[in-house]
Amino acid sequence: MSTTNWKLYVEDNVLVADFAEGMPSDAEEYQRVNERFERLAGRNEVDAHMSVLNMSASLNGDVFQKAQEAAEVGTEYGITKWAIVSDGIKSLALKGKVEEMGVETMTSDDEAEALDWARN
Repeated sequence: MSTTNWKLYVEDNVLVADFAEGMPSDAEEYQRVNERFERLAGRNEVDAHMSVLNMSASLNGDVFQKAQEAAEVGTEYGITKWAIVSDGIKSLALKGKVEEMGVETMTSDDEAEALDWARN
């Protein structure tokens, strides 16, 4: 399975997850995302996370479970802030699941605003 529908990278000490249109919303795909997330989260300079949700697929229980796992791993590496970018209800649904893990979150429909919040 190709990972062309998502990218994970570090920008300004923020681990960015960019989920593009066409991203599958199955547990196996998000397991691959979480494996890459853990590798990047271990970098000393990373202290926040931003998810950009541009996929049209609805978020399901598998996705929420993997998001909570990522939040748990992130806190182990000192990532305590998570910005969620989406123009719909997805960001609010994900925010609730991430906050359950004790992570400070914010939602926005503006990537620049969310990245600025995560950096500071």
